Amino acid sequence: MPAGAFPHPVLVADIGGTNSRLSLVPNPGAPPEPLARIHTGSHPSPEEALGSVLATLATKPRSAVLAVAGPLDGRKAQLTNANWQFEGGRIARALGFEQGLLVNDYEALAASLAVLGEKDVVTLVAGKPEPDGLRLVLGPGTGFGAAALVRREGRGVLVPTEAGHIGIGPEDAAEEKIWPALASGLPRVTVEALLSGDGLVRLHRAVANESGMLEARVSAADVTTLALDGNPGALMAVVCFWRLLARVAGDLALAFKATGGVYIAGGIVPRLLPLADRARLKVVFAGKPPMEELAARFALHVITTKDAAEQGLAAIAAAPARFGLDDRSRLWFA
Repeated sequence: MPAGAFPHPVLVADIGGTNSRLSLVPNPGAPPEPLARIHTGSHPSPEEALGSVLATLATKPRSAVLAVAGPLDGRKAQLTNANWQFEGGRIARALGFEQGLLVNDYEALAASLAVLGEKDVVTLVAGKPEPDGLRLVLGPGTGFGAAALVRREGRGVLVPTEAGHIGIGPEDAAEEKIWPALASGLPRVTVEALLSGDGLVRLHRAVANESGMLEARVSAADVTTLALDGNPGALMAVVCFWRLLARVAGDLALAFKATGGVYIAGGIVPRLLPLADRARLKVVFAGKPPMEELAARFALHVITTKDAAEQGLAAIAAAPARFGLDDRSRLWFA
């Protein structure tokens, strides 16, 4: 076993506000083997949820690396969009783990950028990426997340953020028309409020109100399906969604100086790829006066593989120091 690796087999889990995906990594460097996908909140606590899956295994994991969709406080975390609370030591004792680590879900995705291949992504804007430049991953799902992978002298550092809670406002006359409907009922309009599953529904409602169309009660999945089928209101909502996503991705690329590339993750965007106007997205993504020259260097990709987070967690489990995650204060048993 490589020095610093977690005792294997390792349970890796991508725990989101809606669903949780669990996999087993048998040995360092091995790909994650899918175990189960469960509804987050289907059990009273994460220990009970994880335990229900572990009870079915002949080979028990010795360690766990869990990605949690929420901010971390050392060995503790709280899901932002669900009521599960995590305390590493408690989970380890309940399930018999020798070691463990909690990371933010976008830290896991940022780690995956070190191991994903060309087959795992689709490029929307080629840019001129630098091999060792900072890489940024962001994306809409139940919420909106973002994190960076910084590489220095062969060692990486993962930088989690709460970028989804940054405020956002209209940027042109078309957005100003629908903004009152978008802002209705919100204490403040944030990136997450518009670029998430609920945000896509909000955009659909706002577009319907502005155009005088009768609004149907739909979910984010419904809006996507309707748009792919050519429904005018849903198509307009998706066009607005893509425009806002490209704008925010370009802004965050500037904030982080993401010369290694920007990667969009999450379950929503891969389904919307057939509706992406790449020429228009490039204009919005890189149209950042007076910084057009720098913005033109940024590349924009979509992660299409479904197990990116688990691949990132497996890479962390094999070599936590590679990502600056060998800090003893974060390990469940120091």
